[in-house]
Amino acid sequence: MNESIDLRQLRYFLAVSEELNFGRAALRLHISQPPLSRQIRQLEDQLGVELFLRGKSGVALTEAGAAFLPEVRRTLVQAEKAVAVARAARGAEGGKFVVGYTTVFDRSAIPDVADRLRQRFPNWRIVTRGKHSISLVRDVKNGTMDAAFIGLHTETQGLTVETILEEPLVLALPAKHQLAQKRRLGFDDLREEPMFWFERRLNPGFYDHCQAFFEQIGFKPNVIPEPPDHHIMLGLIAEGQGVALISASLQNVKRRGVVFRALKEEAKKLSMGIVVVYSERNQSPVLHPFLELVRTSTLTPSPAKRVR
Repeated sequence: MNESIDLRQLRYFLAVSEELNFGRAALRLHISQPPLSRQIRQLEDQLGVELFLRGKSGVALTEAGAAFLPEVRRTLVQAEKAVAVARAARGAEGGKFVVGYTTVFDRSAIPDVADRLRQRFPNWRIVTRGKHSISLVRDVKNGTMDAAFIGLHTETQGLTVETILEEPLVLALPAKHQLAQKRRLGFDDLREEPMFWFERRLNPGFYDHCQAFFEQIGFKPNVIPEPPDHHIMLGLIAEGQGVALISASLQNVKRRGVVFRALKEEAKKLSMGIVVVYSERNQSPVLHPFLELVRTSTLTPSPAKRVR
């Protein structure tokens, strides 16, 4: 291989080969399109062959590009193994591994593997942080966090996603409310009720998902601003100031004056998925042991895995 060809160029080639579109590949790589195009041209010049056929509708691999692709994949995998071996060798020296937890769920719904991870890596500092899902995704992408448990439908493009579980939504309402006499509630029961609801900027994906569902069933919630903390919100509900749709695990947050009721069958489309996200580029020796602990702690024997 030409000594001037570097791993970055190979990663760029791989992204374009898989996306077959320079724009999407640039988004995936978190760079703009012009430098990506320049690097691919430079790689072609160095190899002395064209790797892509470029057209208005996108790009396609040439015969040389198709032959080059499996070799590039093997080279990148081997490079990652080499880095992992080197970092594993220093694993005994310790470091820091940061895990994020979305505040949308109660922690009881998320596999608690931190203590077991500390036992396995006693010289490492295992740090946990709670934030909104959209902030956790940003931290994982920029490398300040190693992995995070988030709620769907959060945008996770560029990260690997493994499903943990699906959790239904339930209604939190004042214990003295007349609707508390029912075991299950439908959205027709809630048309006149003030409902605490979050701002779209906090989780655009899930917000849009819910809005589409509400429009589908002809429900227009009587929205009031949701406080930033669930404990505060439950206190306001106890005072009779509104009701709220929350993840079922938050029923574990006991609050006098608040009761929880299941929703009727129609609301199943509003279940929230809990997933763990991480970057395949993360070479921490703790990451894969962490993921194995998560997988063996869940009820799902083979968690769905996908790269977004």
